[in-house]
Amino acid sequence: MKVHTETECCKIVSEPIEGGIVLEGSPGAGLIGNIIGWLLVDELKMREIGYIESKHFPPLAVLYNGVALHPFRIYEKDGLVLFLSDFIVPQEVVFDMTNVIIDWMVKHNSKELVTFNSAIVRQRTNPARIVANSQETLKKLKEKDFPILQIGNLNGLSGTLLTQTAQKDIPATCILAETLTQYPDPRAAAEAGEVLNKLLDLDINFEPLVKEAQEIEARLQKLAEEVKNDPQPPIYM
Repeated sequence: MKVHTETECCKIVSEPIEGGIVLEGSPGAGLIGNIIGWLLVDELKMREIGYIESKHFPPLAVLYNGVALHPFRIYEKDGLVLFLSDFIVPQEVVFDMTNVIIDWMVKHNSKELVTFNSAIVRQRTNPARIVANSQETLKKLKEKDFPILQIGNLNGLSGTLLTQTAQKDIPATCILAETLTQYPDPRAAAEAGEVLNKLLDLDINFEPLVKEAQEIEARLQKLAEEVKNDPQPPIYM
């Protein structure tokens, strides 16, 4: 049986999952959370248990294996719950979206939240890092030697999720990876994924993302060499 959790502009329709760990993967620079989310669905054979709907969402359906899917779906496997969006949540919806996810977590006694974000850099100099929503959670992360992001801004859905879960005394963390571009960055996603493995004691194989990154980088290098060796004639106006 599916239950409804609602705020002013958002509604969750899903099966009730008690005591789960919640992951949130929505698109941002490099599509880190989205890439990780899709890999988890495939690797863990997660089942779709619900969705989030809002009149403020873009008119969109996601096509996967010939089937049209809701653009913001909820998956579950062995108590691991994934909120997976295939569009950037509009700014005017972020606050209500945050509250409806947290209300769902409170209703179903969720244990903790993990979300993902990224930072665009000119050159990667740091591994994927992590931030916490409380001093207590931060202490536990430091005890396990996680690299901590000490200062900066955390925008979007992941930022509001961390501040609002803190008010409900729900432990929450955000894993941040450095990316060189706004475009999909499977290498950065793999780095963040390995942090997720350590954080939740999982054994997800993120090697396919590394191989995908290597293939993309090889194609870009080949294209750059072709452009260099065969420059186009100038255009005269």
